Parts: sequence; C-alpha cells; structure tokens
Amino acid sequence: MIFYGSLILWAITVAFGPYDITQGISSKLLYVHVPTVWIAYLGYSLTFVYSLLYLFKKEPKYDALALSNAKSGVLFTITTLLAGSAWGKATWGTWWVWGDARLNLTAILLLVYLGYLVSRSFSDDLGKTAKNSSFIGIFGIIQLPILHFSVIWWRSVHQQASILSQETASTGSAPMSSDILTTLLVSVLLVTLVHFSLLKKFRKTADKLWDDYLNPKNRVKI
Repeated sequence: MIFYGSLILWAITVAFGPYDITQGISSKLLYVHVPTVWIAYLGYSLTFVYSLLYLFKKEPKYDALALSNAKSGVLFTITTLLAGSAWGKATWGTWWVWGDARLNLTAILLLVYLGYLVSRSFSDDLGKTAKNSSFIGIFGIIQLPILHFSVIWWRSVHQQASILSQETASTGSAPMSSDILTTLLVSVLLVTLVHFSLLKKFRKTADKLWDDYLNPKNRVKI
C-alpha cells in the first residue's frame, strides 16, 4: 500500500508541480532526477555499511540488507540516467554528453553495482558469494564522493549543487523559488518511501535464499 500510494503521489507531484519559466515544462524532471540520484546514493551507502557488517559478523541478515539496497540503488540509478538524458535532450539538445564527467561516472557507477548483482550468480555457495560481493559493496562506495564533486573538479555541463552549496550555506536560502524547493523536498520524501518499500520486497527474497541455503530441507522439491 505504501509503495503504490507513494508512487502515485510522486507521479501527481511531478505532473502538477511548478516548473522553471526559462527551461519550461522539462524542468519538472528535476522532481525525478534529483530525488532518484540521492536515493541511489543512500542505497549504495547502506550497501557499504551492511557489507562491512556482514564481513565482520557473518550474519545473513546483513548480506540480505546489502543486496536489497544494491538492487534498489540500481533501479534508481537507471531512473536517474533516463530522466537526466531526457532533461539533457530538452535543455542541451542531446541525450548524452560524452565529455561530461558526471554523466560518465554515473554510468560507471551503474555498471559497478550491476556487477555486484551479477557476481552473486557465479556460485551456488551463498556464503562465498556474499563474501565476494561484499568487497564490491565496500570498494564501490569510493565512487560516490568522486561523482558528487565531479562538477567542481572537472569541467561539466552540469550545474553545481543548488541546495547543498556554499551560497545556500552563507545566505540561508536555496537559489530556487520556494514552491519548486518545497515540491522537490516532497518528491524526495515520496521517493524515500518508495525505496524503503522496495527494500521490504527485496529483503523477503534475499531472506528466502539464505533460509534455503542454511536449511536445505526447507527447499520445495519439484
């Protein structure tokens, strides 16, 4: 119920939310692009935390949580790239700018965590698989600060941070209208609810895999 309710409210927010006069209606993609990339960051950060916990404590629940967050992170990264490409086409006149560091780094980020998911199908030994994928979950986090600060370190068609910027910190107000900012924050909240709803679904599947692995007698015989 929370999943579908949040998804519907998010769609309504995007459809009827205010937009920037200069960029036009395509600027509404802000309510998709920004929340999904931040939730992807959240998902990968939690994958890092739970991967560490699994390596130290060897408890299946931590691997299940790491896997669930990685799955959600991948879904939101794909959404981020699709929304960003559509916005880029409307704003820059092209779907992709190959010379842009942030675009390319986001694509690499997606490939790394797709690799994390794919790596789990290489062996039937779930314990070994969980250990190996945990290393990917831990070292993959290195990409996030590089990706976030790429617009500062390298030339980029992306603008620098609006809300978490030095200008916002010094003036106390974000460089966008209050109605757009409010709508953006509502979108972030709704996407966060979607994320945690997805985690519950993914966690059930992961827990079932561990249950079957640890208790072979529980497996359904066909």
